[in-house]
Amino acid sequence: MPQDLSKGPSSERNTGQGSQNLTFRCSDVGQGNCNWQASGKSEDELLPKIEQHAREVHHMNMDENTRSQVRGAIRRQAAA
Repeated sequence: MPQDLSKGPSSERNTGQGSQNLTFRCSDVGQGNCNWQASGKSEDELLPKIEQHAREVHHMNMDENTRSQVRGAIRRQAAA
């Protein structure tokens, strides 16, 4: 069954330039019942964590299209 990974505005996307923390929530890419989230300083740091989670929990292998959709769901972490 195809996953809808297109949810969430891409306008908040941040590539992690500088020392800003980034966050990703699995529920933002169509896994509405999944509360898993991860944070990191860059997409390069986050993507392996996200791919591992997708593989181990959702039994998904991420292709380039899925990676692109995941990148669009990565957000700047809200200031405390």
